[in-house]
Amino acid sequence: MPNPENRQRIYPSKNGTLNAEDRQNLASLLIKAGYSVRIGKDKLKSTTVYFVEFWEE
Repeated sequence: MPNPENRQRIYPSKNGTLNAEDRQNLASLLIKAGYSVRIGKDKLKSTTVYFVEFWEE
């Protein structure tokens, strides 16, 4: 398991969104570039925010 400190997350900007298709496309490009990728979500107050997390193994 990689060190959690080496993981990076991409969140949508405050005025933007990353829909499911955008997250899938981003994950696909990161995988092609040699990264391990995970799509996840955080619950912030009453809002769910999706992110793309990536790291090198």
